[in-house]
Amino acid sequence: MTSENFVRRSHSVGINAFHLEWCPKYRRDVLGGNILRPVLTESLLETAKVYGIQIFAMEISLDHLHMFVNLPGTFGPSVAINLFKGRSSKAIFAACPSFRNMFRKGHFWSRGSFYRSVSNVGTDTIYRYITEHRSKELSTSIVEVEKTFDQMSLISFM
Repeated sequence: MTSENFVRRSHSVGINAFHLEWCPKYRRDVLGGNILRPVLTESLLETAKVYGIQIFAMEISLDHLHMFVNLPGTFGPSVAINLFKGRSSKAIFAACPSFRNMFRKGHFWSRGSFYRSVSNVGTDTIYRYITEHRSKELSTSIVEVEKTFDQMSLISFM
């Protein structure tokens, strides 16, 4: 991050950068669809634009998402997470009405979340973690498939 990422207000200047993470209720693998992913991405970007939140990196996995953001000085991480969750939940239910049956009581997202200030962790570390997250999941999946294939060989039955 450079000085151009500082949030400037009438009497303050600073960076309020956080790594945010949350998941759908019951940690269901629903975030990877061709319909849901664009709706979720658009909703998160629109929320950031409306509320003056800078998004440095964002990764949507099958069952959770990561964001590396710079919040306005008046926002805490819980306010930002609640805004992102609330607005995206509304957009998701509008785009996928059948989810109302899967996620009862109108709650798409789980109650929990994770956030960390990047003050004690380098910004490049957070950025790399989020952008390489998908490749780590893919390599883990490939290893699991190879293990399953090895277990199913005919030699093991003889």
